[in-house]
Amino acid sequence: MNTLFIDTHLWDIIIILLHDGLVVKKEEVKNKKNNSEYIFSSIVKVIDGIKLDEIIVVNGPGSFTGVRLGVTIAKTLAYTLNIPIKTITALEVMAISNEKNYVAFSDNNGYYVGKFNDNKTLIDDYAYLSDDEFTKLNKDNTYSLDYEIAAEKIYKFLKTREPENAHQVKPIYIKKIGVELDKKSN
Repeated sequence: MNTLFIDTHLWDIIIILLHDGLVVKKEEVKNKKNNSEYIFSSIVKVIDGIKLDEIIVVNGPGSFTGVRLGVTIAKTLAYTLNIPIKTITALEVMAISNEKNYVAFSDNNGYYVGKFNDNKTLIDDYAYLSDDEFTKLNKDNTYSLDYEIAAEKIYKFLKTREPENAHQVKPIYIKKIGVELDKKSN
């Protein structure tokens, strides 16, 4: 079973190929401005003619454009190849990979925050906090800030999760974008 893992939730592109749950290839493009110019070549390098059986995509939260890019490509591949697609959030990736229940990551403007139980089930809604709000919340350093991808652990975690209909996969946005904020001030 060949699984393609796609993560574009912030500035980086991370593409991983797993075979029967084990990582066999990985391609990372760090901190490029126009990820759309690099993602297809990254996917081609990783799959290199291999028949895919399923896709896992990080569906947010994070950069509006980054999340949309990864989700759109994953949905398109799943639909055109007629293969299952599963989603996972960036905060779930952190909780599973780091084996932590309180996780957060920064987009340089604030922090995305998630709280999970020991089974890595979300126990509170995801939140987006300002730097000051997060500093107060994390005064005891309870939150893990290390974004790592333990793809084999994630694969195992998602093994029992039902695939989604490619048409129904949606990005997760929890941060208000500029247009939404401008509407509130008018």
